[in-house]
Amino acid sequence: MKNKELICVTEYWSLIETKIRLSHFVLALVALFIVRAFTRRLTSKGPMIWPLLGIIPSVLLNINDVFNYFADSLNQSGGTFIIRATCMDRFCGIMTVDTSSIEYVLKTNFLNYDKGEAFIDIFSDVFRNGIFVADGETWKEQRVALTSVMHTSWFVESSHSVIQDLVHQKLLKLINKSVKSDKITDLQDLLLRFTFDNICITTFGISPGCLSIELPDVPFVAAFEKAAELSYYRIFTPTFIWKALRFFSVGPEKKLKEVTRIVHKFVGEIITNRRIELCKSGHVNDRSDILSKLIIKKDPDTKQQMDDKFSDDMLRDLCLSFILAGRDTTSVALVWFFWLIHEHPHVENLILDEIKEFKPERWIKNGKAVAESQFKFLAFNGGPRLCVGKQFAYIQMKMVAASILLRYSVKVVGGQTVVPKVTTTLYMKNGLSVNFKPRLKL
Repeated sequence: MKNKELICVTEYWSLIETKIRLSHFVLALVALFIVRAFTRRLTSKGPMIWPLLGIIPSVLLNINDVFNYFADSLNQSGGTFIIRATCMDRFCGIMTVDTSSIEYVLKTNFLNYDKGEAFIDIFSDVFRNGIFVADGETWKEQRVALTSVMHTSWFVESSHSVIQDLVHQKLLKLINKSVKSDKITDLQDLLLRFTFDNICITTFGISPGCLSIELPDVPFVAAFEKAAELSYYRIFTPTFIWKALRFFSVGPEKKLKEVTRIVHKFVGEIITNRRIELCKSGHVNDRSDILSKLIIKKDPDTKQQMDDKFSDDMLRDLCLSFILAGRDTTSVALVWFFWLIHEHPHVENLILDEIKEFKPERWIKNGKAVAESQFKFLAFNGGPRLCVGKQFAYIQMKMVAASILLRYSVKVVGGQTVVPKVTTTLYMKNGLSVNFKPRLKL
């Protein structure tokens, strides 16, 4: 009996000893991970790379100011640092502001650096195979098609006309209405409406009426914004988590499916109706929108049949990428432009003088046009992926900024918090409330 008790006690203590050893091993492993993480932190700059979790905790801790966090990290690291997601993710990369490195990636060795599977996974549910997401021949075909349409005299003339009409017949009238009623205006909302009407007229040949006098809500606009935002949040979510949520259609992934359905349906119906319309007429007539030109597959200058053939899905993907590139970017840039003028009021008079004076030589030095490396300021990307609508965007921004500043002083309402929103484009999280004060009568 005593022997049995002794054996039981021995087994009991052996089990405890095993558990103690196991717990010591786990603690030692955790300690090793922590020491390794902090050693890396001391020997390398940039965001904290956590054991197993990668950069995710650092991002989540700074999610409300993530852009300034990355900017500060770049300053501390000398302009370049490594990004790693969780141990279960494929997402790993380098963030840099070094112009020579950027030029090497985007131009010198362009073919070696594609979008990659991780990037495509994140954004393809909404943008599918559009130029924003595509690689290889798919990207090349779409770029050639867009370039053949946008880099033509008719496109330049028609886009100028559309912008001018929207500015004078819609935008300025709405601003004048707010002046007469002495109402505060959300400048970001107003400019997003302007650019969406403009990009839809340019792309589809139709106006959704965002700048109508009653400023209506447009379901497609809200759905498109939400789709882009939810797609972007996937970057900060471990891949296995958002893919599981997508599989079971719950949480933000359920919402993403819903808004994506609205977006695809809106564009799909336009394409179907346009094909029917063009099939009946047999030609573009007086249409100057990109969609009609691509469907009819004729180069507008040479009148020759284009080799590329576009399915409805490909047209949809291309148009969605074009909206993403042309709608949010210019409007948000203009909002920050007016905010910066508010922050630096002495610049306003210099801008007004420039608007009133035609002086092209300001852009000429030693007989040559002044130009900076496209890799110093990457708002329009660089190399082979340089934005095909760069000049279109500049014309739009200049025309809007000059037209408003010439007529009104834009006064930012005090007491509001101006911070960026975490999404694909640098929105102001809370918009920008302003008052317009008439400057002169034209």
